[in-house]
Amino acid sequence: MEITQKKIEEMAPNADAAKNGRDLVKKNKFSNLKISADKNLIWGECAGSGKNPYYCSADYMDEHNPVFRCNCPSRQFPCKHALGLLYSYEANSGAFSIADIPDDILSKREKIEKKQEKKTQEKESIKEKADKPKKVNKAAFTKKADAQLNGIEIAGKILKDIVQTGLSSVDAKIRKTLQVQVKELGNYYINGIQTAFNNLLLELDDVENEEYTHVIDQINYISALLKKSTDYLNKRKEDPEAEPELNSAIEEQIGYIWKLTELMQYGLYEENAELIQLSFNSYDNPARKEYVDEGIWMNLKTGKIYKTKNFRPYKAAKYIKEDNSSFDVLQLKELFIYPGDQNPRVRWEPEAVKERKAEMKDLASILAFSSDNYTETVKSVKNTIKNPLMDKNPVVLISLNKAYLNGENLVVEDKQGNKLTLKDIKEQNVSSATNLKAILPSQPEGFALTVMINNDVQTGLLSAQPMSLITPEKIIRLLY
Repeated sequence: MEITQKKIEEMAPNADAAKNGRDLVKKNKFSNLKISADKNLIWGECAGSGKNPYYCSADYMDEHNPVFRCNCPSRQFPCKHALGLLYSYEANSGAFSIADIPDDILSKREKIEKKQEKKTQEKESIKEKADKPKKVNKAAFTKKADAQLNGIEIAGKILKDIVQTGLSSVDAKIRKTLQVQVKELGNYYINGIQTAFNNLLLELDDVENEEYTHVIDQINYISALLKKSTDYLNKRKEDPEAEPELNSAIEEQIGYIWKLTELMQYGLYEENAELIQLSFNSYDNPARKEYVDEGIWMNLKTGKIYKTKNFRPYKAAKYIKEDNSSFDVLQLKELFIYPGDQNPRVRWEPEAVKERKAEMKDLASILAFSSDNYTETVKSVKNTIKNPLMDKNPVVLISLNKAYLNGENLVVEDKQGNKLTLKDIKEQNVSSATNLKAILPSQPEGFALTVMINNDVQTGLLSAQPMSLITPEKIIRLLY
């Protein structure tokens, strides 16, 4: 049972919850502190504002996925009382006296074990059926597809009206009408397309000095998305039992939410994977009205670069645990891979994770997977970003040979003398290129950079924003 301040802060849903937990300890709110004989469960009482104390516990029956319980009304997990209990143990474990595990917790443990057994059986059953065709309710599928196609047709009319009206003529009154129309798109199972229109409205709000480059770029994206979605859904209607498109994110771009069991059925998973995080960033997505915690990960066995995304809607942000930077190697029983392009999104279940400290051999593996030919890398990236529906800022790993300033910009070279300009992407609102200037030596041979490629549609310059610097000894995060 590893309970440290770092671990507690990682488990806290947010910084305020962690602070409130520490404050409870400082105010001596805890009493009757107990620990089980096998030292994998702690519990106690915490004085609250009412007459009776709250009963809270931290159950480490599965050391990698502790379970927190409290009878307080909070919707945060773990709540401040459970966090305070952890801080109490971290500060003075000797204050916890050995006692028998309460009957109610024994009962809850038994339920968890049964649930886990059932989940394991379901997974084994899915694996057995993975090679068999997935059964589809054709009538339900066709009905939903028809509704989506109707919604896409309406979306097309909205886009046509915007273009015909003229971008400079879209005033506050027209925008208000557009907001109502875009909101109604949510009735047609095309939430991804709805989000694309919300992004367009935000781009219109941000226009300055009649500069519509980003607006036009978003219009082109929506136009391509509507055409691709229409063709794709009509094709799917012809054969509902056919396999969906798995080498692109079109299903999610329309608005589909994949289930982990479906990913397994389509073979989009990997067993016994090892991932290491190369970069981490949290940002605001006003179009979806949510915060996003995004991690960039490398598969240490294949060198593939993935993304993880934790979505925290504005209305529920304080109840959803924020993702944090990870500095250990994650050993995953099962890694689920969403359909996508260069950096597909991945996910795993918490109970299937073990952690180990990153070693020098892991850093050596990362460096070995880095690209030593910028020309080939850029060519591959251009083939990706020329498709308007693909990720416009793919992430790649490049090896370094030389580095120098060209004016205000940092330039790196590979061993063949191919150059790549490093610049901050305006939309990212971070200055990682500036941070890198202070630490990158002029002869960085043996180092690698995780970079986000950007093709500036205004200048035509293809550049890269650095995200992390990898040396033979460590990973230096540049986004924070």
